[in-house]
Amino acid sequence: MSLKSLAIAGFRNLRDTDLVFSSRLNLFTGENAAGKTSLLEAIYILGRASSFRSSSLDRAICHQQEGFTLVAQLESGERTLPVGIRRTPGQLLARIDGRPVRRLSELAALFPLQWVGGNIHELLEGGPPLRRQFMDWGLFHVKQDYIPAWKQFQKLLKQRNAALRAARPPREISVWDRDLAASAELLDRHRSSYLAEVGKDLTTIMEEFLENSADLDIQYRRGWSADRDYRTILEESLASDREQGFTRRGPQRADFSLRYQSRPVTEALSRGQQKLLVIGLKLAQALLLRRETGRRSLFLLDDIGAELDLPNQTRVMRKLGELDAQVFATAIDFPAGLVLDGEASTLFHVKHGEVTEVV
Repeated sequence: MSLKSLAIAGFRNLRDTDLVFSSRLNLFTGENAAGKTSLLEAIYILGRASSFRSSSLDRAICHQQEGFTLVAQLESGERTLPVGIRRTPGQLLARIDGRPVRRLSELAALFPLQWVGGNIHELLEGGPPLRRQFMDWGLFHVKQDYIPAWKQFQKLLKQRNAALRAARPPREISVWDRDLAASAELLDRHRSSYLAEVGKDLTTIMEEFLENSADLDIQYRRGWSADRDYRTILEESLASDREQGFTRRGPQRADFSLRYQSRPVTEALSRGQQKLLVIGLKLAQALLLRRETGRRSLFLLDDIGAELDLPNQTRVMRKLGELDAQVFATAIDFPAGLVLDGEASTLFHVKHGEVTEVV
Protein backbone atom coordinates (compact mmCIF):
# COMPACT_ATOMS: atom_id res chain seq x y z
CA MET A 1 0.00 0.00 0.00
CA SER A 2 1.32 3.47 -0.86
CA LEU A 3 0.40 7.04 0.04
CA LYS A 4 -1.30 8.45 -3.06
CA SER A 5 -2.28 11.93 -1.84
CA LEU A 6 -2.35 14.11 1.25
CA ALA A 7 -4.43 17.19 2.12
CA ILE A 8 -3.01 19.30 4.96
CA ALA A 9 -4.80 22.07 6.85
CA GLY A 10 -3.80 23.98 9.98
CA PHE A 11 -0.53 22.10 10.44
CA ARG A 12 2.66 23.77 11.74
CA ASN A 13 3.94 26.48 9.38
CA LEU A 14 2.56 24.79 6.26
CA ARG A 15 0.01 26.54 4.14
CA ASP A 16 -3.12 24.50 3.46
CA THR A 17 -2.31 22.26 0.52
CA ASP A 18 -3.29 19.16 -1.48
CA LEU A 19 -0.41 16.99 -2.69
CA VAL A 20 -0.29 14.02 -5.05
CA PHE A 21 2.68 11.68 -4.66
CA SER A 22 4.69 9.21 -6.69
CA SER A 23 4.32 5.62 -5.54
CA ARG A 24 8.13 5.36 -5.50
CA LEU A 25 10.23 8.47 -4.84
CA ASN A 26 9.17 11.90 -3.56
CA LEU A 27 11.77 14.63 -3.06
CA PHE A 28 11.30 17.89 -1.13
CA THR A 29 13.81 20.72 -1.51
CA GLY A 30 13.98 24.12 0.13
CA GLU A 31 15.92 26.24 2.61
CA ASN A 32 16.12 25.50 6.32
CA ALA A 33 12.86 26.19 8.25
CA ALA A 34 10.88 26.20 4.99
CA GLY A 35 8.59 23.38 6.18
CA LYS A 36 10.19 20.25 4.67
CA THR A 37 10.44 18.37 7.95
CA SER A 38 6.87 19.39 8.82
CA LEU A 39 5.70 17.55 5.69
CA LEU A 40 7.42 14.39 6.86
CA GLU A 41 5.97 14.91 10.33
CA ALA A 42 2.44 15.07 8.90
CA ILE A 43 2.96 11.74 7.14
CA TYR A 44 4.48 10.26 10.30
CA ILE A 45 1.45 11.31 12.36
CA LEU A 46 -0.85 9.61 9.85
CA GLY A 47 1.07 6.36 10.29
CA ARG A 48 1.72 6.41 14.02
CA ALA A 49 -0.65 8.96 15.58
CA SER A 50 2.38 10.50 17.29
CA SER A 51 5.17 12.92 16.39
CA PHE A 52 8.94 12.53 16.24
CA ARG A 53 9.23 16.19 17.27
CA SER A 54 7.06 16.49 20.36
CA SER A 55 5.23 14.36 22.88
CA SER A 56 2.11 16.51 22.38
CA LEU A 57 0.37 16.75 19.02
CA ASP A 58 -1.19 20.02 20.16
CA ARG A 59 2.14 21.68 19.39
CA ALA A 60 1.70 20.80 15.72
CA ILE A 61 -1.44 22.96 15.48
CA CYS A 62 -0.72 26.08 13.46
CA HIS A 63 -0.73 29.34 15.42
CA GLN A 64 -4.24 30.83 15.80
CA GLN A 65 -5.86 27.71 14.31
CA GLU A 66 -8.42 25.57 16.17
CA GLY A 67 -6.77 22.34 15.07
CA PHE A 68 -5.13 20.53 12.18
CA THR A 69 -6.55 18.07 9.67
CA LEU A 70 -4.72 15.46 7.61
CA VAL A 71 -6.64 13.57 4.93
CA ALA A 72 -4.88 10.93 2.85
CA GLN A 73 -5.68 8.47 0.12
CA LEU A 74 -3.89 5.14 0.39
CA GLU A 75 -3.62 3.02 -2.74
CA SER A 76 -3.26 -0.74 -3.05
CA GLY A 77 -3.71 -2.09 -6.56
CA GLU A 78 -7.09 -0.85 -7.77
CA ARG A 79 -8.30 -0.09 -4.25
CA THR A 80 -8.18 3.40 -2.71
CA LEU A 81 -8.63 3.84 1.04
CA PRO A 82 -9.31 7.26 2.63
CA VAL A 83 -7.67 7.96 5.99
CA GLY A 84 -8.13 11.09 8.06
CA ILE A 85 -6.91 12.60 11.33
CA ARG A 86 -8.34 15.67 13.08
CA ARG A 87 -6.50 17.11 16.08
CA THR A 88 -7.94 19.78 18.33
CA PRO A 89 -6.40 20.67 21.71
CA GLY A 90 -6.52 17.52 23.81
CA GLN A 91 -8.55 15.46 21.33
CA LEU A 92 -7.62 13.21 18.41
CA LEU A 93 -10.18 11.83 15.96
CA ALA A 94 -9.18 9.35 13.26
CA ARG A 95 -11.13 7.63 10.51
CA ILE A 96 -10.30 4.84 8.09
CA ASP A 97 -12.61 4.46 5.10
CA GLY A 98 -15.15 6.65 6.91
CA ARG A 99 -15.12 4.45 10.00
CA PRO A 100 -13.99 5.84 13.38
CA VAL A 101 -10.72 4.31 14.56
CA ARG A 102 -11.04 2.62 17.94
CA ARG A 103 -7.38 1.63 18.34
CA LEU A 104 -4.57 3.79 17.02
CA SER A 105 -2.64 0.64 16.14
CA GLU A 106 -5.06 0.34 13.20
CA LEU A 107 -3.29 3.31 11.61
CA ALA A 108 0.14 1.72 12.04
CA ALA A 109 -1.10 -1.49 10.46
CA LEU A 110 -2.08 0.29 7.23
CA PHE A 111 1.36 1.24 6.01
CA PRO A 112 4.60 0.27 7.81
CA LEU A 113 6.50 3.51 8.24
CA GLN A 114 10.23 3.98 8.89
CA TRP A 115 11.72 7.27 10.13
CA VAL A 116 15.31 8.20 9.25
CA GLY A 117 16.03 11.63 10.73
CA GLY A 118 18.34 13.69 12.90
CA ASN A 119 17.86 11.50 15.97
CA ILE A 120 18.74 8.29 14.12
CA HIS A 121 21.78 7.54 16.31
CA GLU A 122 19.55 7.14 19.37
CA LEU A 123 18.85 3.54 18.38
CA LEU A 124 22.51 2.79 19.12
CA GLU A 125 23.22 5.33 21.85
CA GLY A 126 19.88 5.60 23.67
CA GLY A 127 18.39 3.40 26.34
CA PRO A 128 16.92 -0.12 26.00
CA PRO A 129 13.30 1.09 25.50
CA LEU A 130 14.22 2.36 22.02
CA ARG A 131 15.63 -1.01 20.99
CA ARG A 132 12.67 -2.88 22.48
CA GLN A 133 10.45 -0.57 20.44
CA PHE A 134 12.46 -1.52 17.34
CA MET A 135 11.83 -5.23 17.97
CA ASP A 136 8.18 -4.77 18.91
CA TRP A 137 7.44 -2.60 15.86
CA GLY A 138 8.92 -5.20 13.53
CA LEU A 139 7.11 -8.10 15.17
CA PHE A 140 3.82 -6.18 15.20
CA HIS A 141 3.91 -6.17 11.40
CA VAL A 142 5.07 -9.75 10.75
CA LYS A 143 3.65 -11.90 13.59
CA GLN A 144 -0.09 -11.79 14.16
CA ASP A 145 0.13 -13.50 17.56
CA TYR A 146 2.80 -11.16 18.91
CA ILE A 147 0.70 -8.16 19.93
CA PRO A 148 -1.87 -10.25 21.87
CA ALA A 149 1.00 -11.93 23.74
CA TRP A 150 2.66 -8.56 24.39
CA LYS A 151 -0.60 -7.07 25.71
CA GLN A 152 -1.19 -10.12 27.90
CA PHE A 153 2.29 -9.86 29.39
CA GLN A 154 1.89 -6.13 30.08
CA LYS A 155 -1.45 -6.72 31.79
CA LEU A 156 -0.12 -9.51 34.01
CA LEU A 157 3.05 -7.59 34.83
CA LYS A 158 0.98 -4.58 35.90
CA GLN A 159 -1.12 -6.79 38.18
CA ARG A 160 1.92 -8.45 39.76
CA ASN A 161 3.63 -5.09 40.29
CA ALA A 162 0.49 -3.70 41.91
CA ALA A 163 0.51 -6.63 44.35
CA LEU A 164 4.21 -6.03 45.05
CA ARG A 165 3.70 -2.32 45.72
CA ALA A 166 0.80 -3.12 48.04
CA ALA A 167 3.05 -5.55 49.97
CA ARG A 168 0.57 -8.38 49.49
CA PRO A 169 1.42 -11.85 50.89
CA PRO A 170 3.70 -14.02 48.71
CA ARG A 171 0.85 -16.33 47.66
CA GLU A 172 -1.16 -13.37 46.29
CA ILE A 173 1.85 -12.24 44.27
CA SER A 174 2.84 -15.65 42.92
CA VAL A 175 -0.67 -16.30 41.61
CA TRP A 176 0.33 -14.35 38.48
CA ASP A 177 3.59 -16.22 37.88
CA ARG A 178 2.42 -19.14 35.72
CA ASP A 179 0.61 -17.06 33.09
CA LEU A 180 3.22 -14.30 33.27
CA ALA A 181 5.98 -16.82 32.60
CA ALA A 182 4.11 -18.35 29.65
CA SER A 183 3.63 -15.00 27.93
CA ALA A 184 7.21 -13.94 28.73
CA GLU A 185 8.67 -17.07 27.16
CA LEU A 186 6.57 -16.51 24.02
CA LEU A 187 7.76 -12.90 23.69
CA ASP A 188 11.33 -14.05 24.13
CA ARG A 189 11.09 -16.70 21.42
CA HIS A 190 9.61 -14.20 18.98
CA ARG A 191 12.20 -11.53 19.73
CA SER A 192 15.16 -13.89 19.57
CA SER A 193 14.03 -15.39 16.26
CA TYR A 194 13.22 -11.98 14.79
CA LEU A 195 16.59 -10.46 15.64
CA ALA A 196 18.37 -13.49 14.19
CA GLU A 197 16.56 -12.98 10.86
CA VAL A 198 17.20 -9.24 10.92
CA GLY A 199 20.88 -9.94 11.60
CA LYS A 200 21.21 -12.16 8.53
CA ASP A 201 19.65 -9.53 6.27
CA LEU A 202 21.72 -6.78 7.90
CA THR A 203 24.97 -8.57 7.08
CA THR A 204 23.98 -8.82 3.42
CA ILE A 205 22.76 -5.22 3.19
CA MET A 206 25.87 -3.79 4.85
CA GLU A 207 28.19 -5.46 2.33
CA GLU A 208 27.82 -2.31 0.22
CA PHE A 209 28.42 0.07 3.11
CA LEU A 210 30.99 -1.56 5.37
CA GLU A 211 34.11 -3.66 4.88
CA ASN A 212 33.87 -7.13 6.42
CA SER A 213 30.17 -6.79 7.19
CA ALA A 214 30.23 -10.39 8.38
CA ASP A 215 32.04 -9.05 11.47
CA LEU A 216 28.80 -7.36 12.57
CA ASP A 217 27.14 -9.13 15.47
CA ILE A 218 23.75 -8.54 17.11
CA GLN A 219 23.70 -9.69 20.72
CA TYR A 220 20.24 -10.18 22.19
CA ARG A 221 19.58 -10.05 25.94
CA ARG A 222 16.18 -11.29 26.96
CA GLY A 223 16.01 -9.65 30.39
CA TRP A 224 16.79 -12.62 32.62
CA SER A 225 19.41 -15.37 32.85
CA ALA A 226 19.81 -17.26 29.60
CA ASP A 227 20.07 -20.63 31.37
CA ARG A 228 16.94 -20.31 33.55
CA ASP A 229 13.24 -20.47 32.77
CA TYR A 230 11.30 -17.38 33.69
CA ARG A 231 8.99 -18.92 36.25
CA THR A 232 12.00 -20.10 38.25
CA ILE A 233 13.43 -16.58 38.06
CA LEU A 234 10.15 -15.15 39.39
CA GLU A 235 10.16 -17.60 42.31
CA GLU A 236 13.78 -16.97 43.19
CA SER A 237 13.41 -13.19 42.91
CA LEU A 238 10.20 -12.89 44.92
CA ALA A 239 11.85 -11.65 48.12
CA SER A 240 13.93 -8.98 46.37
CA ASP A 241 10.97 -8.00 44.14
CA ARG A 242 8.84 -7.46 47.25
CA GLU A 243 11.60 -5.34 48.76
CA GLN A 244 11.90 -3.20 45.61
CA GLY A 245 8.17 -3.09 44.87
CA PHE A 246 8.34 -4.20 41.25
CA THR A 247 9.31 -7.14 39.03
CA ARG A 248 12.97 -6.54 38.26
CA ARG A 249 13.60 -9.15 35.55
CA GLY A 250 11.80 -10.19 32.40
CA PRO A 251 11.01 -9.14 28.83
CA GLN A 252 10.38 -5.59 30.07
CA ARG A 253 14.18 -5.41 30.50
CA ALA A 254 15.11 -6.97 27.14
CA ASP A 255 17.71 -5.28 24.98
CA PHE A 256 20.17 -5.89 22.16
CA SER A 257 23.56 -4.48 21.23
CA LEU A 258 25.63 -4.38 18.06
CA ARG A 259 29.34 -5.07 17.82
CA TYR A 260 31.76 -4.79 14.93
CA GLN A 261 34.95 -6.78 15.02
CA SER A 262 34.25 -7.55 18.71
CA ARG A 263 33.92 -3.85 19.66
CA PRO A 264 30.78 -1.79 20.36
CA VAL A 265 29.73 -0.10 17.12
CA THR A 266 29.68 3.28 18.84
CA GLU A 267 33.45 2.88 19.31
CA ALA A 268 34.36 0.94 16.17
CA LEU A 269 32.45 2.99 13.57
CA SER A 270 32.43 6.65 12.53
CA ARG A 271 29.26 8.73 12.86
CA GLY A 272 28.56 8.31 9.17
CA GLN A 273 29.04 4.54 9.39
CA GLN A 274 26.76 4.40 12.43
CA LYS A 275 24.06 6.22 10.47
CA LEU A 276 24.45 3.72 7.64
CA LEU A 277 24.20 0.89 10.16
CA VAL A 278 20.90 2.17 11.58
CA ILE A 279 19.58 2.67 8.04
CA GLY A 280 20.73 -0.90 7.37
CA LEU A 281 18.72 -2.13 10.35
CA LYS A 282 15.61 -0.40 9.05
CA LEU A 283 16.22 -1.75 5.56
CA ALA A 284 16.58 -5.24 7.06
CA GLN A 285 13.23 -4.79 8.82
CA ALA A 286 11.62 -3.71 5.55
CA LEU A 287 13.18 -6.62 3.66
CA LEU A 288 11.94 -9.13 6.24
CA LEU A 289 8.47 -7.57 6.15
CA ARG A 290 8.41 -7.79 2.35
CA ARG A 291 9.52 -11.41 2.42
CA GLU A 292 7.10 -12.51 5.15
CA THR A 293 3.99 -10.56 4.16
CA GLY A 294 4.55 -9.10 0.68
CA ARG A 295 3.90 -5.60 2.07
CA ARG A 296 5.81 -2.45 1.12
CA SER A 297 7.37 -0.06 3.60
CA LEU A 298 7.23 3.74 3.55
CA PHE A 299 10.50 5.56 4.36
CA LEU A 300 10.79 9.14 5.59
CA LEU A 301 14.34 10.45 5.07
CA ASP A 302 14.99 13.87 6.59
CA ASP A 303 18.12 15.62 5.29
CA ILE A 304 19.44 12.54 3.52
CA GLY A 305 22.83 14.18 2.95
CA ALA A 306 23.65 14.75 6.63
CA GLU A 307 26.81 12.73 7.46
CA LEU A 308 26.57 10.80 4.16
CA ASP A 309 28.56 11.49 1.01
CA LEU A 310 26.95 11.22 -2.43
CA PRO A 311 28.09 7.62 -3.15
CA ASN A 312 26.52 6.39 0.10
CA GLN A 313 23.36 8.44 -0.47
CA THR A 314 23.05 6.79 -3.88
CA ARG A 315 23.59 3.32 -2.40
CA VAL A 316 20.85 3.95 0.17
CA MET A 317 18.44 5.10 -2.53
CA ARG A 318 19.28 2.09 -4.67
CA LYS A 319 18.60 -0.29 -1.77
CA LEU A 320 15.25 1.40 -1.18
CA GLY A 321 14.45 0.94 -4.87
CA GLU A 322 15.28 -2.75 -4.64
CA LEU A 323 12.84 -3.03 -1.72
CA ASP A 324 10.09 -1.34 -3.75
CA ALA A 325 9.68 1.08 -0.84
CA GLN A 326 7.84 4.38 -1.16
CA VAL A 327 10.28 7.13 -0.22
CA PHE A 328 9.83 10.72 0.98
CA ALA A 329 13.18 12.53 1.25
CA THR A 330 14.17 16.10 2.12
CA ALA A 331 17.29 18.15 1.41
CA ILE A 332 18.21 21.77 0.88
CA ASP A 333 19.19 20.65 -2.61
CA PHE A 334 19.53 17.17 -4.07
CA PRO A 335 22.88 16.68 -5.80
CA ALA A 336 22.92 15.66 -9.44
CA GLY A 337 23.18 11.90 -9.76
CA LEU A 338 21.33 11.04 -6.55
CA VAL A 339 18.13 9.96 -8.29
CA LEU A 340 18.62 6.78 -10.25
CA ASP A 341 17.88 6.74 -13.96
CA GLY A 342 14.36 5.58 -14.68
CA GLU A 343 13.20 6.04 -11.08
CA ALA A 344 9.56 7.19 -10.94
CA SER A 345 9.86 10.38 -8.89
CA THR A 346 8.09 13.60 -8.02
CA LEU A 347 9.97 16.76 -6.98
CA PHE A 348 8.49 19.43 -4.72
CA HIS A 349 9.88 22.80 -3.65
CA VAL A 350 9.02 24.17 -0.21
CA LYS A 351 9.30 27.89 0.56
CA HIS A 352 7.82 29.72 3.57
CA GLY A 353 5.44 26.80 4.17
CA GLU A 354 4.13 26.71 0.61
CA VAL A 355 4.63 23.44 -1.29
CA THR A 356 4.87 23.50 -5.07
CA GLU A 357 5.39 20.56 -7.40
CA VAL A 358 8.31 21.09 -9.76
CA VAL A 359 7.28 20.03 -13.24
